Amino acid sequence: MDSAAALVQFERAGNELLGYVVGLGAVVGVLALIIIGGRMIHANFTGDPWIAARGMAELPWVILGIILLIAAGSLAAVLLQGSRHDTEEDLGNLVERVVQEQAAREQESSCEGGLRDPDTSTYVCPDSDRWTELSHTLPLTGADDVRCTYDGASDCYEYCFVTGFADVHNNFEHSPCTPRGDDRDLMGRSDWIWATYHCANLPSSLLNETAKSCKDAIDDFDEVPRKYQLAAGRGEGAVKRYYICTQYPAWVEANREVGDFPQDYCPD
Repeated sequence: MDSAAALVQFERAGNELLGYVVGLGAVVGVLALIIIGGRMIHANFTGDPWIAARGMAELPWVILGIILLIAAGSLAAVLLQGSRHDTEEDLGNLVERVVQEQAAREQESSCEGGLRDPDTSTYVCPDSDRWTELSHTLPLTGADDVRCTYDGASDCYEYCFVTGFADVHNNFEHSPCTPRGDDRDLMGRSDWIWATYHCANLPSSLLNETAKSCKDAIDDFDEVPRKYQLAAGRGEGAVKRYYICTQYPAWVEANREVGDFPQDYCPD
């Protein structure tokens, strides 16, 4: 039985019990009135004013007790029915939602870098396979997103950056921003979440075809201005440097102080 059904059953049983209590109290109250009235009538016939006066003093308290009992029972019944008198949300659903929200807050506080799973509304910790999937699919909230800062990094650029980003290295494979295996096709989407922070890390073999969300890279070395050729020599290195410096200047500025990134990577 789920919590909603259990709460409805509890409400029904509580109202039934309250009905018995109020009914019994009303019966006792009526009996008390009959007894007090009988004593007063008897006192009038026997000429005992003390008994009659005592009955008159007890009568208001009995009536007040009956009124309070009925009022308390009605109020308790309303409280048992809960929010259904004030909102359209059923009491069971309301309690269940509050419990889930509290559990989510507790899990978030005990799970540094956790991501909320949109399917279950629970937080997933970084040591979970599900977290790896979510880290490549949930939209980023900005450069200070929890995925970018939980592991000692201060922003998304630092989080994605790996040294040896030239085409002769494959360190981009070790970046947490590079999708793994079957998820590699995520880079082909126009809304790939890591494009701004990670395209400059990728080798030319992944640009234009695989990583379609990255800005188009040139294919012809002859299109590279001479100052980039002098800085990087000829061939693929010059093409990649020209691409990074012209298409991702924010990436260059963000990573100037990281690792062994050369300070003069982009010629003035």
